[in-house]
Amino acid sequence: HEELVSLSEQQLVDCDHECDPEEKDSCDSGCNGGLMNSAFEYTLKAGGLMREEDYPYTGTDRAKCKFDNTKVAAKVANFSVVSLDEEQIAANLVKNGPLAVAINAVFMQTYVGGVSCPYICSKRQDHGVLLVGYGSGFAPIRMKEKPYWIIKNSWGEKWGESGYYKICRGRNVCGVDSMVSTVAAVSTSS
Repeated sequence: HEELVSLSEQQLVDCDHECDPEEKDSCDSGCNGGLMNSAFEYTLKAGGLMREEDYPYTGTDRAKCKFDNTKVAAKVANFSVVSLDEEQIAANLVKNGPLAVAINAVFMQTYVGGVSCPYICSKRQDHGVLLVGYGSGFAPIRMKEKPYWIIKNSWGEKWGESGYYKICRGRNVCGVDSMVSTVAAVSTSS
């Protein structure tokens, strides 16, 4: 497999103000949130995304857009929504690589590691993340082995398990299976 290039979330926070074509008042708005498909649309129009190291995450959204089109690391060719079926999501992940996923981030706020398996979690999504894999491991709250999704978060490497989150798979926990998109990207980095 090729190297997984870390792209700039901060570019989206600072520069993406794309609006949903169906709901004109639903626009991407930095740390106040946005929609993944609108972010893909922005990336198509802007000409791509820079590497994380060239446009690092700051966790704030009051900055001026510093996009430099000479440092584009990847471009979006197209994007589409993936089925809500977990087996199809897993198959798509294996075939096409990482998938964009929306999730309710309430339990991510206090996550330090392990398999997160909350009994009750709203399916109302409020955060976009990257689904990068799946596995099985011990879930402390359930006191047994549970299948999980591996999520790459945007809150930096000091958060969670070096920037990653393991959430129970099999029940659409926190809405993780409800809004999944695949993106055909073209790498422009060497």
